[in-house]
Amino acid sequence: MSDKKKLYQERLNRYVTAMDVGKPDRVPIRLNLSEFLAKYAGYTLQEIYYQMDKNIESSNKFIQDFDVDTVPGPPSLWMGGIHDATGAKYLKFAGRELDKDKQFQFLESDYMKAEDYDDFIENPTKWILTTLLPRLHTEFKDPYRAHLSLIKGAAGMVMNQGMLAEAGKRWAEEYGIFPPFSGMSKAPFDTLGDVLRGLHGIMMDMHLCPDKLLAALDVLVDHNIYYGMATAAGDTTLPLFMPLHRGSYPFLNPEQWDKFYWPTLKKVIEGLWKHGKRTLFYAEGDWTPYLEKIAELPDKSIVFHVDMTDMKKAKEILGGRFCLSGNVPNTLLTYGTPEEVSDYCKKLIDEVACDGGFIMDAGGVVQWDAKVENVRAMIETTLEYGVY
Repeated sequence: MSDKKKLYQERLNRYVTAMDVGKPDRVPIRLNLSEFLAKYAGYTLQEIYYQMDKNIESSNKFIQDFDVDTVPGPPSLWMGGIHDATGAKYLKFAGRELDKDKQFQFLESDYMKAEDYDDFIENPTKWILTTLLPRLHTEFKDPYRAHLSLIKGAAGMVMNQGMLAEAGKRWAEEYGIFPPFSGMSKAPFDTLGDVLRGLHGIMMDMHLCPDKLLAALDVLVDHNIYYGMATAAGDTTLPLFMPLHRGSYPFLNPEQWDKFYWPTLKKVIEGLWKHGKRTLFYAEGDWTPYLEKIAELPDKSIVFHVDMTDMKKAKEILGGRFCLSGNVPNTLLTYGTPEEVSDYCKKLIDEVACDGGFIMDAGGVVQWDAKVENVRAMIETTLEYGVY
């Protein structure tokens, strides 16, 4: 076995051991980095939104310079060229509507109307193709342009995915790095509440048409399980990435959360677990009021990622049954000092990682404004202090 293959296996074993609530040789380091990688590599955001090769080079530089167990890959998930090909109206990009170093902006709206529920429930795929896509994309104004835009968008996606696959192979072979997750899915409430109904729309639906909302959420359960497994290509070693949005406190009151958010999210996670697929429960915001409910999930079925949730309570309620990760505040990485970051990481290691079952990470996706010296302090402190 080559040195890089050995390093790859050591890192993967460390990561899986922690996810299984075990105690590896040291605390694993998983950093969910995005546009920060572009800044570190010296690229503008315009460059990484429109040039996949510079996305990959951004990751290469970071992996070469830092000893981490895993990073998710290139800094941009939102490739401007693909969205331009279809005339996407819901995103603004650096170098197009925005300055060259402005992060992309999502334009939220009720792209799905309340009167669309019946058609959506009856046949979601047909409704998306015939109703939603023309609303989201200017190139769908007539069938001819729609077909061409789909071909251009699909071709761009295939080329990008091919480049990423080659990059992933290189990261494994040359640097001993593996991806932190495989596949992704969402809570059904977030599927509806993000791009489709928007926050305002879905909040009104809970009052004006709750039965239709509940029916639509149920329709999405099987789809979201299937989508998760399909995008993971059958892998069950790594967790599935599930960014969770509207379920954080206080978007919903406890009664609404219990009725509209949790039941279908729980079904999706349990459905994935039946296939052997663990979920990276990426709990953005504060989930402290819901920890007891989350504890209903099968042991080890999730990695509970902490952003603003009370870490002490998360450890008390979920520790020992689920791996915990995260909680280094993004504000600290942006405005703090290396000494403050180091002290925070040491506290996490002493109080949360002491029994194993913990992965070091920032509370949220590390953004463009994080200080390089603070990210370095987080990594170096964990390497030196997080040894079992």
